[in-house]
Amino acid sequence: MIADANWPPAVQAYLRVVLIDRAHLLLLSFAPGWRLLAMQGDPAFYGLSLDTPGGLRPLRDLFIGLPLDRDQDIPFVELDNGRSAHVHLVADRDGYHLLLLDAEEARSRERAQQQLVHEAIIAGHAQSKAIGRLKDIRDELGRQRSSLEEANALKNALIATLSHEFRTPLTSIFGYLHLIERRAIADPAAAQALQAIRRSATYLFALAENLLEYGRDEAGGALLNPVEVDLRELLADIEEMFAPLAEAKGIRFAATFTAEDATAPRFDDVKLRQIVVNLLSNAVRYTAQGEISLAFAWRERCLTIEVRDSGIGIAPEFVEQVFKPFNRGAQAGRNGAGLGLSIVRRLVEQMHGSLTLESAPGEGTRFRIELPSVGVIPGGSGVPTLRGRRALVVDDDADVAQLLEVLLQDLGFDVSVVGDAPSAIARATDDPPDLLLVDVELPGVSGNAAVYRLRAQGYRGPIVSLSANATADARDASLRAGANHYLTKPLNLERFVAVVRRAIGESNQETT
Repeated sequence: MIADANWPPAVQAYLRVVLIDRAHLLLLSFAPGWRLLAMQGDPAFYGLSLDTPGGLRPLRDLFIGLPLDRDQDIPFVELDNGRSAHVHLVADRDGYHLLLLDAEEARSRERAQQQLVHEAIIAGHAQSKAIGRLKDIRDELGRQRSSLEEANALKNALIATLSHEFRTPLTSIFGYLHLIERRAIADPAAAQALQAIRRSATYLFALAENLLEYGRDEAGGALLNPVEVDLRELLADIEEMFAPLAEAKGIRFAATFTAEDATAPRFDDVKLRQIVVNLLSNAVRYTAQGEISLAFAWRERCLTIEVRDSGIGIAPEFVEQVFKPFNRGAQAGRNGAGLGLSIVRRLVEQMHGSLTLESAPGEGTRFRIELPSVGVIPGGSGVPTLRGRRALVVDDDADVAQLLEVLLQDLGFDVSVVGDAPSAIARATDDPPDLLLVDVELPGVSGNAAVYRLRAQGYRGPIVSLSANATADARDASLRAGANHYLTKPLNLERFVAVVRRAIGESNQETT
């Protein structure tokens, strides 16, 4: 066909090379009965031998059962020598012709394409398996997240319970110590014994507060209860607690106070004491000889606290680690839970202060803390008269209820006590008191629920909620329920009195 075309000879020659020579064309012409008449091309290229009997049998076998009077096309035939060929049968009037065209290149392309298809199928299976595994991982992460949330809820519940269990008895201890100390001033031995009890109770409270502070959610934080603090008295109390511990180890202990500001300092005295106790506990623990000093400086409504020791010191690479919870690497082999300094840093941050540390191995350590004075509880105009007023105390803890009763009686109140919410609601509805003190953690109906019901029924008197839970969320819940004020246990007596007077004063202003 190429030769018959009206093409330039050069083009015909090129096409012959490209289409015929490269295709390795083999033409076999047969008469009926597969009698070979003519051949063009190289049969050896396809592994065919025309000189041996049966050399063409592989080709004949391809067309068994097929009509030979019609054109036939069998692509990609794999011959005995492994080569692939396209085999065409072209019917002719006097017989038929077989055309063999090299299909190796096309076969390779097809195989490559099939390989790509197979790889795509395998990749699809792998992707499906990966997606399934990712779904399993996501489900597992969801289950783990649920477990962590449940564990966190249990932790928060545990912290709330521990807070209540620690603070409620300590409220009784500190409250009754206050009452007994007022009656034991004339007996030096009794006064000294009571001071020892107070020191131990204070130290126990500081340890308990460390654990509770560590367990609290940092996002929620804890409330600050600002009161007027006698810094000289606080310093003397702390000196009385730690001087004997230092002297027992042969260490000198010095405490100094300077004041250049006449204004009254106001701080959360529990947290302030907790900071100093933690710093001095570490100083005593890690100092074997020499001196420990504590200095308070009150100037420009800011308290500077310095704690120095001549102890083992802290290497520079450990300075930041000592503020991590449960870290004890900086003083290997020493006793202690490793919570003190982490709690100190957290409390200083809560009180909007600053903390610096200077230390060197073998040369001792110096902590410097600066704390601005905390806000003052605003007072009413004048001191309200409390004599003859009636107060209702609602608390299921008999010791705390009795303490509140004594404190209120000392202020001049006539006091009634009930131990559950339904009794409180009935009593306050029938005979509204001038002041209502309600414990939040009541059995059955909670204190917040009782306050809400009383407000709904029209009670307008001042309500002070009491709780061992010192978080902002707990305070907000009580205030939203209808309480006017929120106090945490153990009670600071000065703050308790101030809040009671303020509540009565606010009530007087509303009725005038």
